[in-house]
Amino acid sequence: MKLEKLLQALGQQPIESSEEVCQLTRLLCRQLETFELFAQELPSQNLGFVDSKASTVELTIAGRDLTIHQSPGVLSSNRAGGTTGAVVWKVTPLFAEWISSASSLLFQSEILSSNSLVLELGCGISALVGLCLGPRVKGYVLTDQPYVAKFVEQNVAENAHISASSTGKGKAKGKKTKATAASHSKDNNVVFTPLDWETDEATPSLLTDLPDTAGRKSFDAIIACDCIYNEALIDPLVSTCADICRLRTQESDTEADPTICVIAQQLRDDQVFEGWLARFMESFHTWRAPDELLPNGLKPSSGFVVHIGILKEAYTP
Repeated sequence: MKLEKLLQALGQQPIESSEEVCQLTRLLCRQLETFELFAQELPSQNLGFVDSKASTVELTIAGRDLTIHQSPGVLSSNRAGGTTGAVVWKVTPLFAEWISSASSLLFQSEILSSNSLVLELGCGISALVGLCLGPRVKGYVLTDQPYVAKFVEQNVAENAHISASSTGKGKAKGKKTKATAASHSKDNNVVFTPLDWETDEATPSLLTDLPDTAGRKSFDAIIACDCIYNEALIDPLVSTCADICRLRTQESDTEADPTICVIAQQLRDDQVFEGWLARFMESFHTWRAPDELLPNGLKPSSGFVVHIGILKEAYTP
């Protein structure tokens, strides 16, 4: 099984591997993980913006030059519902390059392949991970609050030819269209659909705008990149991850591996991190990606961390 390859690569038991352990043991498990990550001297990242004042950011990822539009005005506004998705965060380019590489953990274990469907939570305005990973998989759904839609559409449209060239599809053609409930670039199978963790329900309709996915009702992987910064959003985020993973039970292929959840984040606040970890471990078997499987810039010593989760009800170690 592909899952067995992934677990072999992780080379360790989950942070908490037994359903029968007592509450004290659960507490010690997550406190140890938090201590190991935050006891080291972390480099100063400030809040973690790439450039919070620029309207465009030039980035080179995996040898491809990308121009990403962002909105400093929205970031500094008092918009209800949050503004952090309005600019690019430092972990995103690092994570996008790693996960889209053929040598990354998920491709080496064959969890991801050219036939995979991936959903990203809290994609923000940049669409960076989708631009890099989208051409390597069958379909990629970017999700976030509706306010990022026009920026996501612009970034996907203007950089689609870069992504397409990596798969030999050539330069994307055609006029831009106005952002709607779902905006997309069929050339690289990347689509945007609004999804609010607190108010929206996760259903197979999230796949509706992906081309050539007839009969598919779930995703092979869920990605969340630097979405953990607000304690109030921890439960909605984890609950949404779990609900999307449960879509796997609706597939006709009962032998399909469970959906894999990949969480990347900057190490900022130990209490927020431990709060997320406690809630995530309630629903997911949780592994930290080993240092040897990560590039130097994405390791905890650089101030970032990647965790892998498998829904507990879908798998028993």
